[in-house]
Amino acid sequence: MKRMKRIMALMLAAIMMMAMSVTAFAAEGAGTHTLTVNAKGGQDLKGQTINLYKLFDVTESGTTESKNYAYTVNTATGYKDAIKSALGTSFTGTTDEEYAAAVLAIGSNDSTEVQKFANDFTTYALKNSLAATATSSKITESQTSYDFTGLDAGYYLVYVTGGKEIQSSLVTVDATTNTVNLKTEAPSIEKTADKTTVNIGDVVTYNVKGVIPDTTGYDQYQYIIHDELSTGLDFVNDTTGTALGEAATTVNVKVAFGADVTDEGTAPTTATLDSTNKRKMSLDLSAWVKANQTNNKGKEFTVTYYAKVNKDAVVTEKNNAKLEYGNNPSDTTTTTPSEAKTPTYPLDIKKINKKTSELLAGAKFSLYRTETDAKNGENAITVTGSNGNYVVDPASTTTEFESVKSIDGKGYNLHINGLEAKDYWLVETQAPEGFNKLTAPIKVTITKTGDAEWKVSKDGVEETDKIIDIENSTGSLLPSTGGRGAIAFAVIAALLVFGVAVSFIRDKRKEA
Repeated sequence: MKRMKRIMALMLAAIMMMAMSVTAFAAEGAGTHTLTVNAKGGQDLKGQTINLYKLFDVTESGTTESKNYAYTVNTATGYKDAIKSALGTSFTGTTDEEYAAAVLAIGSNDSTEVQKFANDFTTYALKNSLAATATSSKITESQTSYDFTGLDAGYYLVYVTGGKEIQSSLVTVDATTNTVNLKTEAPSIEKTADKTTVNIGDVVTYNVKGVIPDTTGYDQYQYIIHDELSTGLDFVNDTTGTALGEAATTVNVKVAFGADVTDEGTAPTTATLDSTNKRKMSLDLSAWVKANQTNNKGKEFTVTYYAKVNKDAVVTEKNNAKLEYGNNPSDTTTTTPSEAKTPTYPLDIKKINKKTSELLAGAKFSLYRTETDAKNGENAITVTGSNGNYVVDPASTTTEFESVKSIDGKGYNLHINGLEAKDYWLVETQAPEGFNKLTAPIKVTITKTGDAEWKVSKDGVEETDKIIDIENSTGSLLPSTGGRGAIAFAVIAALLVFGVAVSFIRDKRKEA
């Protein structure tokens, strides 16, 4: 009997150990999965927030060749209602098996019907504030994938906030590592300019192109364009460069579709200027985007506005526009800025003595846009400045700029800033004192070679240092007939005459 009790005790202990090991095995499978979410091709996840909704818990059995899956609806509040809503009014099931069977019957992978189910579930979840199973923080770095770790096995829906349209993805997480490729495309804008290089005083027309996002399923949607000009540009109200008033709070813009689209809402005609920086503006198109959902979602539109190049413009002149968007006003995403580059270039001149290479001050020049104007002395480019440093200034009446002895730290002694890339003709209007003036215009060519790169040539020959060398000559005295030799002969002659006179006087005295 004692022996039997001992055997029974051992068997009970073994059973308990087995039970514990089974429990441990089940626990090990729970919360150990990873899901890698990949951005749609060419997209970036920076600024995005990713939400996971677990529709079903999944358990599996069987071998690798033949596995069996059992699904149970997520018991978290609202999930059963969300799935039922997405399945449509024709679904009347009540059990987990019926829910799973209905989803299975929707269609094949990536079918239109399955995508509609995913989008309808997301719409319901957003409208009813369904709590996500897992949520990423807003992604702050530029990356193309994101890993969710510690997930339970299940059937998940992946949703990225604020997409151009709701395009959620479905995936079963049932292995150590799983991957899903997003279908969601983030909104974006592109800014362009009507000029590739500019003169100071030019008015640049900027166009920002975007696409009306599909906001179906969103109670609200933020769509705001932010633009910031660099210090070399100022907002103006039209192509003629009408300046903003001192107390201006807005700047004129034009928002329009292509010719084949009718605007269903009244588009804004002004953008709001920043209260402390008049080179920043914001254009809130949120209401207009919502107004154009019926017929125009997915269609391209253009925002047009203007800026004038000022005296502070430089070669690296650029400005940018970025889009702030999202279905949650307190958690919006801002796109990487789209830059439009409109560089302006300097003309640097090294005025030197041809014989000694000494820098020469006092040489005056004028610059022309055509050879004909240069030869006729008409329509010279106007400038302002002094001490060898000048800028193009359309409002000025000064057409000459003058070299100095030196400009500290520079390899030139005359500088003119604010020219676009093109041909110019440089005319010397006055040579330094004691030097010969140039008799013909010099052709100067500025060529853009990159966003911040350019080259300069003189009469067709590139100046590798981007400095135009201009030499002045001074010569020996020209021959004359009144030189020192004639003077010497005159002196000798005078002395001879004086000697003869003295001798004559002496002889007269002796005779007397």
